[in-house]
Amino acid sequence: MNSEATLHGNSGQNARNTALLGLILVSIAPSISVTTGFVFQAGIFSVIVFVFTKIWIFGLPGFWHLKVENQAFSWSTAKKGGWGMSLLLGIGMMLVVWSAYFLLGEQMLQPDALKLILDPVGLTVPWKLAAAIVFWVFINSVLEEYVFRWFITSKVEQFVDGKWRSTFISSAIFTLHHSIALVFFLDPVGAFLASLGVFIGGSIFSWLYLEYRSIWVAWVAHACADIAIFAIAWDIVIGF
Repeated sequence: MNSEATLHGNSGQNARNTALLGLILVSIAPSISVTTGFVFQAGIFSVIVFVFTKIWIFGLPGFWHLKVENQAFSWSTAKKGGWGMSLLLGIGMMLVVWSAYFLLGEQMLQPDALKLILDPVGLTVPWKLAAAIVFWVFINSVLEEYVFRWFITSKVEQFVDGKWRSTFISSAIFTLHHSIALVFFLDPVGAFLASLGVFIGGSIFSWLYLEYRSIWVAWVAHACADIAIFAIAWDIVIGF
């Protein structure tokens, strides 16, 4: 009996160690990409790093889940519903983001800094910025849900008890690379408030995933938030 308990305990510890390693390898990639692009402003090299890290964070979770942990493949179908709740929360976030921009945008934003960062990679050209927005809303946000809500949150769940603890820890990881970028667009107070907004948004996305167990449900709210943010970016860089 003791031997069986020990074996089970060792197996559980090995699973947690494996989960921790996967969590670390995936979690650091977005911050590496953002640091290269915004802190070092490495031009074409930052684009290469961006592409590499996107491949990394897209490929590694699936490989880790299927090959390292020998788990089954899933399309993360929305078997428990949740579409209406996600849309409602997403629209609420859109209204909050736009309200903050119209009320405080001129005091917090740094339009010239944004243009300076986007210009070397061509994103001050309307069609290129439009293509980038489509990518971020319909591809990148899905990728982020796949990575941050499914993979990272499921790994965090192996270490902590309770839905809200998993929600807040995974949201903190999600917020980190956003905060690195935000300091280049906003003053310190604005960067703090925006980071807080990202954390709250990430918590909403994580809660939706944990409640309904589908990245697609969480993506609806995420896409709404991204549309609000990129509408502001378009207004600053191109203008309506």
